[in-house]
Amino acid sequence: MKNLPRLLALLVLALAPSSALRAAAVPDETALKARVERYLVDYFKLGPRDSVKVDELWDAATVGQWGLEVTRTQGGKTESFVYMLSKDLTRLSLGRVLDFGLDRRAQNRAKLDLTGAPARGPAGAPVTIVAFCELQCSDCRAMVASLKRVLPAYEGRVRFVFKSFPILDRHEWAETAALGAYCAGDQQPAAFWSFHDALFERQDDVSTSNVREKLLELGREAGVDVGRLGRCIDDRTFLPVLMKDVYDARRVGARGTPTLLVNGRFVFDEDARDEDYRKLIDEALAK
Repeated sequence: MKNLPRLLALLVLALAPSSALRAAAVPDETALKARVERYLVDYFKLGPRDSVKVDELWDAATVGQWGLEVTRTQGGKTESFVYMLSKDLTRLSLGRVLDFGLDRRAQNRAKLDLTGAPARGPAGAPVTIVAFCELQCSDCRAMVASLKRVLPAYEGRVRFVFKSFPILDRHEWAETAALGAYCAGDQQPAAFWSFHDALFERQDDVSTSNVREKLLELGREAGVDVGRLGRCIDDRTFLPVLMKDVYDARRVGARGTPTLLVNGRFVFDEDARDEDYRKLIDEALAK
């Protein structure tokens, strides 16, 4: 039954006169195909190694819609579908009707408040990467290592923004580490990044029992007031900031770390490599 919508769409198209199916010219066909592909990339939250391609687009005149044959590759699995697009370009359907006029990337950007969030790179950069991370996450550590290799080639063109998203049922000291990093950054903005980099580098040496001690040690190295740092950690002063980060993560649909928004494009790929990040940045710059 799950293939019924596709079968019904194919039946409608099969009953339409053949001259209507293939003959009509579509204004700006290349641009329309690209728009559909981008929309479906966002709708399915495809990763950098996934893809969607409109193989064919035709005028299904008898039903007043465009017909589209689409191939989607996701997670190593390739499938083909037939979609219907209203002539006024507002509704895209395959079983359920989607709002084709919705810009999901703009919607994601509107859900985020980046005011005061730790950031590297110019505020006016054409590409903004918002990363929902946790300092105990090994996949986040790998992402940070990749971006350290990739971003120098894009100096001045990319802004990296950190938002904390600790997964507490798996990573017991992630919340305390995030609070400590925010406490340090409150004293010296650069100290946040000292904590960020050092905690990823020394991740294997930190535990639930020693995380406070390690944070104070990092504070001494960063040159912040360690007494003030300790009180800030103990009082959980920045818990409201942390909770706002988690709220933003939930609003955009983050389900794990690292989750990235690249100019609003949602990306969750635990196995992303250097070339995947380059592809995401290059595509964002091209647009």
